[in-house]
Amino acid sequence: MGDNDLESKIRERLRSLASGTVAPDESADWALEVMESDVPELCDARIWTALDRLSGADLMVGPGQYLHGTDDYAEWLAEFDADGSRWPGK
Repeated sequence: MGDNDLESKIRERLRSLASGTVAPDESADWALEVMESDVPELCDARIWTALDRLSGADLMVGPGQYLHGTDDYAEWLAEFDADGSRWPGK
């Protein structure tokens, strides 16, 4: 999986979460699967942070109540699309 390909997939997951068109657990499962792979892009702090955030998209604070919502996902997307200076490791 090339860097641009993974970045595009992360961006699409974040967009889908922010628009409410994908379930948080689906994105979290996808992110965990990628994090357990051996793609070299995992060494990039920006990529890892985005996957880490996505992997927690389905965290719950109560029955049927997610910790994060569409505003959080939109913020994650904006930070991912920014120059990266606000992401850990940059």
